[in-house]
Amino acid sequence: MAIEISGLPNAQPHNAAENAQVKVTRGEPTVAQQQTGRPSPTDTVSLTDTAALLRSLENTLAKLPVVDPQRVETFRQAIAEGSYKVNPERIAEKLLRMERELDDGK
Repeated sequence: MAIEISGLPNAQPHNAAENAQVKVTRGEPTVAQQQTGRPSPTDTVSLTDTAALLRSLENTLAKLPVVDPQRVETFRQAIAEGSYKVNPERIAEKLLRMERELDDGK
């Protein structure tokens, strides 16, 4: 099921298993490092572009509020005034679409 999120950078989805790999390399220790037992200062970690994008999106999402209080208040007021109208056809269409998408994922 696709979820639309507005206000975030436009990114094309990729196969996460292929692209979200972290590469870790370690340079060979020098003679001095072998003698002292200190770790190599040339240890590096590099992330693929997709992994870096996912990390950026995760940080952006973490800063967003879980609930939009203004939107909640708008609906609360519409319900209290009796002006909120339920569209059963739209609800049924979305439920059927979600069911189809769940079945397609199997």
